Amino acid sequence: MKLFTLTLAFLWLGIFLAGSDAVGEQKTLKDQMVGTWILDSEYDQAENGRKNQPWGPHVEGTVMFDGNGRFSFQIISGDCSKFASNNPRLPVGQALAYFGTYTVDEAAKTVTYHIERATFPQWDGTDRTDNIAILTESELNITGRTPIQDPSFGPHIPHLKFKRCN
Repeated sequence: MKLFTLTLAFLWLGIFLAGSDAVGEQKTLKDQMVGTWILDSEYDQAENGRKNQPWGPHVEGTVMFDGNGRFSFQIISGDCSKFASNNPRLPVGQALAYFGTYTVDEAAKTVTYHIERATFPQWDGTDRTDNIAILTESELNITGRTPIQDPSFGPHIPHLKFKRCN
């Protein structure tokens, strides 16, 4: 009877573990990134540690990663006047958008954007690599890997915090 009870206990333990992540395969970083992410907060940090929020207090943005390796990124400053332009092809205020393909280096925990087109034409056809600082089911934090040159603030590293869009 003890052997039967012990066998049954191991059988139930095996069934339980097979249904959990302990035995199942872990998702790759790329698999975890797939989806739509909404910007939660951002700041730029200069080499001397000084922080700056150039997009203003009501900045909004999104990044989308699909499972086939394509992405789209947009960030738009807040508090833009609705009366500054009547032409939708002439944006008002700061805006940055780019799209293309992406690759993830699992070991280095980085994402490289292969930018096809950007609102900042100097980035067209270039690659930009960011660190994946935090990635959970609901949060994605990305920091730049190489400084971006800004004529007014100087070289800085962007810090972007996203929440998964449900």
